[in-house]
Amino acid sequence: MRYQSKPHSPSQTRKIHRGRPAFAASQREKILELLRAAGAQGVSRATLIFEHRMTQCGARVDELKRQGCVIDSFLLQGETYVRYRLTSEPLELQQPASIAAGRYERGHGRRPSQTGGLPLFDAAVRS
Repeated sequence: MRYQSKPHSPSQTRKIHRGRPAFAASQREKILELLRAAGAQGVSRATLIFEHRMTQCGARVDELKRQGCVIDSFLLQGETYVRYRLTSEPLELQQPASIAAGRYERGHGRRPSQTGGLPLFDAAVRS
């Protein structure tokens, strides 16, 4: 006998969120604040991960770089984790399309239209 699952009620299903998490902006701000305070010695990736619980700190640093900040990555002798040092920052952080866009848009540009030229299929997708 084959196992058949019962359909889930809407309260039991959860939506899978895609793209940047809601807290990404606040993490970028916190990292920028830490980098400013650290000065020339920089901030260790270990500090960001273990003390501030920012496991995606590399992605946030990359986003700051794309917003116009100049951030150096360097490794001190005897250290395992890379350090980040803020060299300069713009007067106002940019919000380029590459940050707002998803992975597909960054690599390929704008998404193609949803219709593929297949009348029966397109009608089913629209309804």
